[in-house]
Amino acid sequence: MGAISHPVRVDLLLHLRGFAAVADEMSVSEAALELGVDQPLLSRRLRALERELGVELLDRTRRQIALTPAGTALLPRARHLIDQADHLLRSIRRHDRESFVVAVPSSCDPAPLARLVALLEAEGVDVRLASDSDEAPEPAAWTVEACDPDAATWLTPLGAATAPGTAEGPVSLSSLRPRRGGERTQVLALPRDLDDPAGRLRRLADRAGIGPATLRRAPHQLAVAETLAGRASLVCARHEAVTYGLSWSPFIDQVARGHRLVEQAPPPGPLAAGPLREQALALLAACVGAPEEGRG
Repeated sequence: MGAISHPVRVDLLLHLRGFAAVADEMSVSEAALELGVDQPLLSRRLRALERELGVELLDRTRRQIALTPAGTALLPRARHLIDQADHLLRSIRRHDRESFVVAVPSSCDPAPLARLVALLEAEGVDVRLASDSDEAPEPAAWTVEACDPDAATWLTPLGAATAPGTAEGPVSLSSLRPRRGGERTQVLALPRDLDDPAGRLRRLADRAGIGPATLRRAPHQLAVAETLAGRASLVCARHEAVTYGLSWSPFIDQVARGHRLVEQAPPPGPLAAGPLREQALALLAACVGAPEEGRG
């Protein structure tokens, strides 16, 4: 008794991907190159898809490929199915692997931080961001933490932020001290810079003639508001001033924040060594405002 034959069903998702690529490129050869398959194989997939659906999807009578009405109707549905399948695969893979948590200071520059996330996601690393201001921080694979500048991996130069439109250019810390007979302007610093156990900023300010009555600790938003109003100068990093449209002048004095990377081994394979690790660390350095020459 002969074997019962069954119709061969096509791999619908695979064939729809081929059809969508041809529709995008309007060329079988270009679509094959984009998908990384041979042109004859892609052509066979298209024919198989047309047989499965019982319609012609491509008008091959012209010099340049065009979609038939059936192909035009199918295309948005095909793209929707492809997107749904890709989303499903990403969700399953993300669920199956442990997240790579990166903890950064809350004052980080968001632009390079976003580029870091995109870089790691493109390499299949399920990255999740955490902040040092979280009340219950979770264990992080990478933690960028504040440290003494003498032991830092990255140095972030500090300067004076002032109201928008004021002069910019290198200034000394002593230029912020009150002038006899002049209007008294307060000098504000963010908590993280004045809460330093070593008291580095306070010592430098004292030497510059700026005492505790003038140098005051202020929460971030209040410090920015006072500076925008022209009632204060704010000691901060350049990216913090730029975020709020403040003018910023670097200090001639060696006033800097220090940061270092605390790493919980082992990192995912792509981040153990090589170009990806170097790019990721460079973006972390940019997040804390370290200039190229100040990155370790």
